[in-house]
Amino acid sequence: MSEDIRLAKGEDMDALKETVNAHIGDDYIHVTAMDKENWNGKADLSLLDTEGYLKKKLVGALPSLSAEFDFTDGVSKFNESNRCTATVEEDGGEIYQKITTASNAANAYAFAFLDFSKYTKGAKEIIIEFDTKINGDRWYIGLSDLSQRPGESYRTAYDHTGVVFSQGTKDGNYYYINDNLTWKDSFFNGWVHSSITINFDEKTVAYQISNGNTSATLSGKISFYDEAAEQVTGLEIYSYVNNVEMCIDNISIASNFGGERDERTVYVISEDGAFAEYIYIDGKPECIGRSDIAEKVNDLLERVIALENK
Repeated sequence: MSEDIRLAKGEDMDALKETVNAHIGDDYIHVTAMDKENWNGKADLSLLDTEGYLKKKLVGALPSLSAEFDFTDGVSKFNESNRCTATVEEDGGEIYQKITTASNAANAYAFAFLDFSKYTKGAKEIIIEFDTKINGDRWYIGLSDLSQRPGESYRTAYDHTGVVFSQGTKDGNYYYINDNLTWKDSFFNGWVHSSITINFDEKTVAYQISNGNTSATLSGKISFYDEAAEQVTGLEIYSYVNNVEMCIDNISIASNFGGERDERTVYVISEDGAFAEYIYIDGKPECIGRSDIAEKVNDLLERVIALENK
């Protein structure tokens, strides 16, 4: 679909269609350069009746949301909840998030998390991908309802209340999916890619985890680790070993909320005390306007003036 047919105003398109019909019905009306520019610029006329132009729809939530988290801006995205630090590191041109446990983590536990609830709360399906690197030790990488975390976890006892899916190692020798020993020992000391689909209606998780070698791939479909869990609002990192580190990067999230997505519709939602307008481009929502944009601009101008007057 051409870009312009979606962004043209309704009255513009109606007038354009009337002009087109006049040309079709009158042998003495000829196409002008301006006509051609308007037709090519505002619409693919063959799509006018079948695809139309943008319609506005007031909704409680968008049909789907997506987000990507990388660390090229040098800003840590993880919260240091307990006995750990979260830093952004660079190695060989790769920039990533590093979680390092404290020197006293073994006395209790180390816990860090990324909160992405604004993209996933209320979703019917979530697709999450990320890359991790662990060097054995003891690590639990979980997708969970952060409001219930870390539960009663303490030292070696990892309480999985609120955890939908977990991967990592609890013995430093083999990889585990939830409580299940996989007997895989080639997922350490290198980057591992995880692709995980969470279905809340079925309460199932489909996963594929690979170190880039087809012979070292884990895949399957299993029930929620905690079958009572109702949502996933974040990604958590748990360990109980002193002074160890793990890395994570390239986190992407795609959430579906059950509504039908239409690229010819402007979705209007209430957002942060204002109304925001979104359209979908290549399957992703893009904000094209907000009702409070003037107030935001004025606020920025006032800040600039205040700084200049200092």
